[in-house]
Amino acid sequence: MRDTGGWPHEGTPVNRWRTAAPRAAWLVAALLPLVLIWPSLRHGIESRMSLHMLLEFPLLFAAGWSASALCLRRPRARPWLRAQRALDWRGWTSAALASAVALVWMLPSALDAALQMPAVAAAKLAMWWFVGWCLADAWRRMDAEVLLFFVGNAAWMMATAGLLYIDTPTRLCVNYLQDDQRHAGIGLVLLACALGVLAIRRVMRRVPRQDPGASGAADWPRDPDGASIQR
Repeated sequence: MRDTGGWPHEGTPVNRWRTAAPRAAWLVAALLPLVLIWPSLRHGIESRMSLHMLLEFPLLFAAGWSASALCLRRPRARPWLRAQRALDWRGWTSAALASAVALVWMLPSALDAALQMPAVAAAKLAMWWFVGWCLADAWRRMDAEVLLFFVGNAAWMMATAGLLYIDTPTRLCVNYLQDDQRHAGIGLVLLACALGVLAIRRVMRRVPRQDPGASGAADWPRDPDGASIQR
């Protein structure tokens, strides 16, 4: 019998459970936005500005991220992955897209339009889901400088919008009260701080291991013949 050094063999039930559990978690996260189909629940979330921005938007983003993590790891998805990376060199396109989407949905008029026009609401769902899909693959391929600039810009936008929501003495959204506007502003400022901390932590973990001659090739999935898929 082969000695496995105390670790469970890859064919054992324990190892299969360790492989299936993350996939189940990704699947649940990918399907979770389907609860928004329930009209009363969706209305309950979107009736509060804080829940609309700080719960629904991240939920849609996480769903796109999870769907990408599930789909792009499959061998059949390699042609799609190559095409996606050809249009998203080092994650720059995804970073620009995410910044633009975040900028649009920080505007009070966009929130009001999403509540009043079904077409805008559908665009909101698709935009946040697609940003999550793109960033799931682009996040680990970004250079440290691009990552810090992207997250810093997003955090700056969120903090600026949050402070504006807190300090403005009048309602900025037609459909939300001023107290809820203030709560959303506080949440945006806290989220901006959390994003900054996560970005710095991510960069600090990557920099000591970075090999200047490797050009990040170790982070790319490989073809069956051993060649890395890099764009």
